[in-house]
Amino acid sequence: GAISMTVGSGDTGTGGAMTLTAGESTAGDGGALMLTAGESMAAAVSSTGGAVTVTAGAGAGTTTGKGGAVSISAGVGAEGVGGAVTVSSGVGTATSSGAVLIQTSNSGTTGVSGNMALKTGTSTSGATGSYTVTTGDAAGGLA
Repeated sequence: GAISMTVGSGDTGTGGAMTLTAGESTAGDGGALMLTAGESMAAAVSSTGGAVTVTAGAGAGTTTGKGGAVSISAGVGAEGVGGAVTVSSGVGTATSSGAVLIQTSNSGTTGVSGNMALKTGTSTSGATGSYTVTTGDAAGGLA
């Protein structure tokens, strides 16, 4: 079965907003929010699991119709470390793992393509974070 949630359109103003929030707790951990696409259980030679797509809204207008932003942030740690953000490709149990692509889009007819930055945060009482780029170990080819 399918579930469809839609909020109203705006004919003279902003369209309706949608918020999905897990519960908070004063006595323990907050509730988790999980978004999972369907698993393919078919025995066919080529059956694919469902995809998850997050897309911000397109902008319109004659001068500054900016597209909406997509932001992924981990939680704040009040007395401990903040939450982590992990982006991983899928495992190929019999073949290759999936690819990870991070890129900016091409520019329009005027302008430039978007900037890309890889940056660690600042520190007021010690070293800043580091970043490492490595490849995995290779058992039968180039690493």
